[in-house]
Amino acid sequence: MYDLAATNYYLRLLRSSSAQWLSDRMWWISVTPKAQQSIEIDDIHEVLAGGTPPEVRQEDGYELPITLHCPVVAFFVHRSAGDGTVSILNLSSESASLRDYCRALSSGASALGIEWGGRTWEAIAYAEDGDIVAYFPEGFSRELAGGTNPEALSQELQFIHQFSEDSPAGVLAQKAAALAILEARSGLRITEEWLNSTHEVVYVDVPVGVGDSAYGDAIASPPTIPNPPDAWPHSKKSELLFRIIDLLVAKFGFEWPEIAEARSAYGSGHVPEEALHTEVMDRTLRLGRDWLQATNEYESSAANSGLMRLRWRAGIAVRVALREIEQSNPKLSSLQLAKEALGTEWPTVQQHILNL
Repeated sequence: MYDLAATNYYLRLLRSSSAQWLSDRMWWISVTPKAQQSIEIDDIHEVLAGGTPPEVRQEDGYELPITLHCPVVAFFVHRSAGDGTVSILNLSSESASLRDYCRALSSGASALGIEWGGRTWEAIAYAEDGDIVAYFPEGFSRELAGGTNPEALSQELQFIHQFSEDSPAGVLAQKAAALAILEARSGLRITEEWLNSTHEVVYVDVPVGVGDSAYGDAIASPPTIPNPPDAWPHSKKSELLFRIIDLLVAKFGFEWPEIAEARSAYGSGHVPEEALHTEVMDRTLRLGRDWLQATNEYESSAANSGLMRLRWRAGIAVRVALREIEQSNPKLSSLQLAKEALGTEWPTVQQHILNL
């Protein structure tokens, strides 16, 4: 089923001077629709973004998204010809849970993924209909296998482990075999030309399944909202979103002309140009970079780092709120982000909801 020639190709690629970095980090999921079904790219974007409005761009080459030095994950999305399989690659240094994303992406489909680098050893995962069927972490270890039916990946494990860790190529050959497996599943061959071509990239501030302190407690504790506004008309939701934006602007001093432009556009019944959202996203990235720099500076105090982190989170809330205003039925996911950033001022939002 799997091709040794493809393995040899990837072994050469991983050894090449221009793409050797792929041997240090890889994260690739192939999502295959079930028979007689199809996968909507917009649905993929939404899953990657964890339910918040996705930020999608066309980027030339692979270097910019992975050299931003920001706490953001850049997902490269590629649809293969034929059965409509979609490949998602995360080549950035930020961590994204392979299992959580396989699980989330496998609704009405199957998802096979591999990863290595960063805080993880080599791993392969397979999910169907939202369940992890098989998972082999820490060097594709059979001893640490998990999932409802690990035998579902028996062929894949056999293909990978035909190369012993003690052989001349060792772990590198196992990685090449894993890449060959994903190529066979997805129809996508990773080449230097492909890496340097134009890609559809989804930028994600808060990856699915993240639970570390860098992203804050807001993920685990959504706000309690009296009188949930699910059935509200769009005008009321927009009023609430602008109220949140105003509070965040006042608290953190965000003098962003894009906010005034958005108000003007929405007030006249128009949708702001995409360039406005792009600039807001860039501002968010800069806030994230500022926080990372403050965190890494030896002389920076914990208080300063914490403040910079809250500014970053507030910027994300503003960006998401601006996106949600133009949605026909916004999920108000920005409220969850705003709760953490507003802190003691959050009760004023709850009172505003009651007044609405």
